[in-house]
Amino acid sequence: MTDETSTPAARIAAQIDARADFVDCGAALADIDAAYDAQDAVRAILGPRRGGLAGRKIAWNGPGQADALGLPGPAIAPLYGALVQASPATLTTADWSTFFFEPEIAAVLGTDIAPRPEGYAPGDMAPLIARLHPAFELMDRRRADNPAPFAAIANGVFNEGLVLGGPGAAPGDVDVAGLHSTVRLNGDVILSKTGAAPMHPYEAAARIATHASARGETLRAGDILLCGTHLPPQAEPGPATLEFDLGPLGSVKLELI
Repeated sequence: MTDETSTPAARIAAQIDARADFVDCGAALADIDAAYDAQDAVRAILGPRRGGLAGRKIAWNGPGQADALGLPGPAIAPLYGALVQASPATLTTADWSTFFFEPEIAAVLGTDIAPRPEGYAPGDMAPLIARLHPAFELMDRRRADNPAPFAAIANGVFNEGLVLGGPGAAPGDVDVAGLHSTVRLNGDVILSKTGAAPMHPYEAAARIATHASARGETLRAGDILLCGTHLPPQAEPGPATLEFDLGPLGSVKLELI
């Protein structure tokens, strides 16, 4: 019988499932391609037991972030269907190792996006996105201390789901650049800023679509694309109430108990 942790991908998947302390495997990954190959192998194990793919997230897409990490561009990682929750949501933080949240714009696709050699540009995305929503990305850093970027990519950049708010709006119905982000923690405002997104959601979505295209993957109608955090990742042990308001896109609420 083969040990279920007999391969590097199986060991990472087992660590993620158990919320075990992060093991930095960055030294074993020669380059960005090796990091994504490892991520794909982990995804092949986790995906079937986590409800299949529900979309992708982008990470390190703020100005200068990827360069500072020595990466050719922002990182992309999978989202799983069983980990998507509707707002308002409740989490028990004692079930997590090191809980972090990120307030983000979520783009919900209205059509499939098939691979094509030239990839996708921001100007391609408006007719492909059905709605934009406020969302909280849920992350478990599993006590990681300054992880190597390649290792974080192999580990799915720590995603453990999302909470999707609303009602959302069609992209053409809102001034995306003028959206005002308000984040409250236990009623106290911790962010109030217009234009807090790290990049325009069309650009984030185009980068995700281009990444999937280069790997021969089709994004599906209904997939959710998380477009980058409006705040640095926030650790929160709870109990707490989190609210993120994006004006015409609506709001999202998360209760930590």
